[in-house]
Amino acid sequence: MTQTATQLLPKPTHAEQIDAEGWSINMYGTRAATITNPEGRRITTYFGFDSKTKALQFEEWLLQYKYCEKCKVRKSKRLNTRWEIKVWKCPAWLLEDSIIAEIKKINTSINQFMLYIQLKIGDKNGAQ
Repeated sequence: MTQTATQLLPKPTHAEQIDAEGWSINMYGTRAATITNPEGRRITTYFGFDSKTKALQFEEWLLQYKYCEKCKVRKSKRLNTRWEIKVWKCPAWLLEDSIIAEIKKINTSINQFMLYIQLKIGDKNGAQ
């Protein structure tokens, strides 16, 4: 049994057809996306950043380690971030790393909020 690269990709959190021919945008959290052709083959990948500096650093890293054929930093057109990098022919594990990083940030925020609530409840219980 042969597996294709599209079978190895994580499942998108949201997918939407973008034209009548069957091209789709596939969202992986809020900071990564792919465009796939009608056959489901990944054509480009996008990674989002809040600053141009971070996007340029990521671009430099991609090119330095040859993790893509080419890439381009631009103001976001596909993602809800300020800046994005449009990448051609990058490894699928970069999408997985992007999702994992986003989950870690969410978990950190949840943990901080839970600590805040526990401190507030503790203060309230101590005052009674």
